[in-house]
Amino acid sequence: MSTQKKYYSTEFKENTVKLSYERTNIKELADELGIDVQRIYKWRNGIGTKSTARVSSGTAADSGSASEIKRLKKELKEAQLELAILKKAVHIFSKSDGNSTSL
Repeated sequence: MSTQKKYYSTEFKENTVKLSYERTNIKELADELGIDVQRIYKWRNGIGTKSTARVSSGTAADSGSASEIKRLKKELKEAQLELAILKKAVHIFSKSDGNSTSL
């Protein structure tokens, strides 16, 4: 029996991490998404460090500039859209097994 390694997009990982901070039971989230709960904790550690470094290096160069504000607003809008899509996916997957969760 061969096991194939699964690869997850950065977008999926970031959305999963965001959801994990919003939910009280990470095990349930992992089950809903079909991934190992330890993977979520690993992503939490990795993404937390990357986003902190990205923010600190990005804002130091042109703090307060209009282009920086515009870029940050765009990133926020994209992140909110990704989160909404992931929430819908979780809802759809949870409905398919007969257990509906409200987000």
